[in-house]
Amino acid sequence: MTLVKICGIKTLKDALAALNYGAWAIGEVFAPSRRRIEVEDAARINRYLGDRIVKVGVFVDEKVEEVAYIARTCKLDLVQLHGNESPEYVEELHYPVIKAWRVEKRLCREDVRKFKVWAYLFDTAAYGLKGGSGRTFDWNLIRDFYGSRDIILAGGLNAANVGEAIKRVKPLAVDVSSGVEQAGEKDAAKIKLFMEKVKEADRYVS
Repeated sequence: MTLVKICGIKTLKDALAALNYGAWAIGEVFAPSRRRIEVEDAARINRYLGDRIVKVGVFVDEKVEEVAYIARTCKLDLVQLHGNESPEYVEELHYPVIKAWRVEKRLCREDVRKFKVWAYLFDTAAYGLKGGSGRTFDWNLIRDFYGSRDIILAGGLNAANVGEAIKRVKPLAVDVSSGVEQAGEKDAAKIKLFMEKVKEADRYVS
């Protein structure tokens, strides 16, 4: 079964839509972004959710101490690092990590697996952005990782293309943000449709 992470959650309403339609995780962005959430709001939402869904905090080149503080305050289950953090940074953090890679060229296993993390997320490289570009990348660039059960595929996924993504890449999870939005806001109907397409693809793959 392919797990689904709905990223860019800012409200309890959106978090509950993700939960109710079967998402594995929500992503809360604490880096500069139009999807940024305040620490107090994330803490309130996460207290309500409890352990019913995995909570992932997204950070970009933030100080280790600040990441650790927010992770504790918001009761995050995983920390997603979307910047230029080093393997040493990951070790110092002492927290389960998803390390994001902005894919511009073919990635080799040796470079990626220098990071001892819970999972690796592959996203579209976009000038001036650390994620959330709404564009896909050439999945052939990560073909060395096809079928790996520790990768998360992101980058421009939506209901129209997530099925093909799952069939080709066979990731542990898929990550979606703009693909389930309408006019820049999360849309429950799009979340529902996205989840349905993931389930359809899983039936094909299995």
